[in-house]
Amino acid sequence: MTITMIVVGLMALSLVTYVVSKMSKGLGSVLTILGPLVALLFFLLEGSGIASGSSIGILQFGATKLGWFFSVTMLIVYGCVAFFNPYWMKKLVHPSAYNMLYILSLAGTIGMFFAVDFIVLFIFLEIAVFASMFIIPFGKSRNAAVVYFAMSTFGSFAFLYAIFMMYGKFGSFDISFVLGQLATEPTTAIWVIILMGIAAFVKLGIFPFHIWLPMAHGNAPDTFSPILSGGLVKIGAFIAIMVVAIAPTYEVLKNSYEVMGLPILIYIVLIIAAISMVVGTLMAIKQDDAKKLIAYSSVANAGYIIVGIALNDQLSLSGAMMHIFAHAIASAAAFLSIGAVSYRTGTTKISELGGMIQKMPITYTVYLISIISMAGIPPMAGFISKWLLFQSLASHGLMFIGAAAFFGSVGSFLYVFRPLSGLFLGQLKPQHNHVKEAPIFMVVPMVILSGISLFFGVLPNGLLNFIGKIQVELGVEGITTVDTAIMGNNGLLDPTLVFINFGLGFVKAFIIFMSLSKSRKVGLMDTYTAAEFVYDPNVYHYAKSYYAPIERLYEKHPDIVALYKGLVQRVVDLGRLLQFIFFKTKPGTTALFIVLTIILVLWGEKIW
Repeated sequence: MTITMIVVGLMALSLVTYVVSKMSKGLGSVLTILGPLVALLFFLLEGSGIASGSSIGILQFGATKLGWFFSVTMLIVYGCVAFFNPYWMKKLVHPSAYNMLYILSLAGTIGMFFAVDFIVLFIFLEIAVFASMFIIPFGKSRNAAVVYFAMSTFGSFAFLYAIFMMYGKFGSFDISFVLGQLATEPTTAIWVIILMGIAAFVKLGIFPFHIWLPMAHGNAPDTFSPILSGGLVKIGAFIAIMVVAIAPTYEVLKNSYEVMGLPILIYIVLIIAAISMVVGTLMAIKQDDAKKLIAYSSVANAGYIIVGIALNDQLSLSGAMMHIFAHAIASAAAFLSIGAVSYRTGTTKISELGGMIQKMPITYTVYLISIISMAGIPPMAGFISKWLLFQSLASHGLMFIGAAAFFGSVGSFLYVFRPLSGLFLGQLKPQHNHVKEAPIFMVVPMVILSGISLFFGVLPNGLLNFIGKIQVELGVEGITTVDTAIMGNNGLLDPTLVFINFGLGFVKAFIIFMSLSKSRKVGLMDTYTAAEFVYDPNVYHYAKSYYAPIERLYEKHPDIVALYKGLVQRVVDLGRLLQFIFFKTKPGTTALFIVLTIILVLWGEKIW
């Protein structure tokens, strides 16, 4: 079996799944689960030496370690999330369409990661985008799909224009050849870098192109939000690596003005990534909807990924790639845990929940592990990636970028604790006394994702060694490991030793907890109220305005959404003006306008 067979097979499977789901929802769901798992098994058995296979028409794929890394990450997320799909089939009006689009979006991402030329890459990129765009309206809002499509289209056109610019100069769509030639045309190269960088920013959800991300993730079906956050946004990271690590960006910019020893364009990218960390963190702190909170955390984490890719050195690139994997796994697990709570309670609002740990302890544990990783706390995989990124920032002396990264890490403690405290801890509301733990086929994939996050937080060197091989493939010095330790610029990190120390601390704390007397558990309404009875249990819920004192510090912040809405309104006004002048009551003027437009287009084409 080859990459070509896998990609074509997944596309064919999407159609088969649609037909089968029409006849049997259960059988269609089974196919949706088996597709990603079989593909994942194939990639794991074949390893990074997977054969590219023969081309089919214009479809030609090449085997790379980078493509293998992204594909396996995507397949793990798709495979685990697929187990949730059957539980939502009864809620969907068109489950067959959902299953088809789910597999089709996966086929689009795999095809993109192994594409040899830009046209094939763009085709599969758009397959993934269109499939996901039609899935989002299965959730709470069609408007979210419109915003997602509008922003994604902007990024796609920037990417497409860069492709045609390169073709115009070099007469080829071959990715390796064209990117390798960019250094010979510095002016074209700078425009290509900027345009492809914009595409990467949009797909990854970097400020100021992030507005689609909380809307799409927050309103998509609970079974697809983990795919968007854990999987599809990583397409932006793949494009960013292509721009910085595969293209000779540093060589093109070597004669440009420098800031802190870096080309000014790279430093501007770092500034934007730092703003994304801060904005994502501050907006996540304010959210009462747990899904939107995790979505904004993805905006912040995207900033870390871009910082690592932009610096493009031994530690930063390995940290960025480790963070791509760690965040994909952790955010998927976090979204699934919130999805499990939503499945049992019908809501993701933190202020409407509480005490879920009593009814859903495994789901609580999964969420706890995932947020520990997203916050960069040992012994999870997210700690390893952030340690590498901080090492790189320190070695470059990037104090302000490091301060933003540190702010994002500290702020992440606040926003991930909000659902932990308001949703899982606290008092259980009377209306949720009937709630039970998630079904077994929901629990198993969540536990698997949590186990992966913990395993690579304790023993990351196997993955880091493979990332080192990818770095060598990209022309960057690979990360260095010694036994169970990781070499940094300022010393060694031994994650296994850190895990042992944390384990011993946990055991001591557990012994102390068990040896002390326990407080008496009481119901939410069993409380002293000065001889008055409180009939509304919501009065006691403290999750509402949880961080109000902090939120007041920036409640009057500039709103980028208002700017976008204003631009949309101006375009609408211009369209109405043109409609009134040319297309309302004067057919002769309309005909003249059309003829003049055609003449201008032909004249412009002749000049160019």
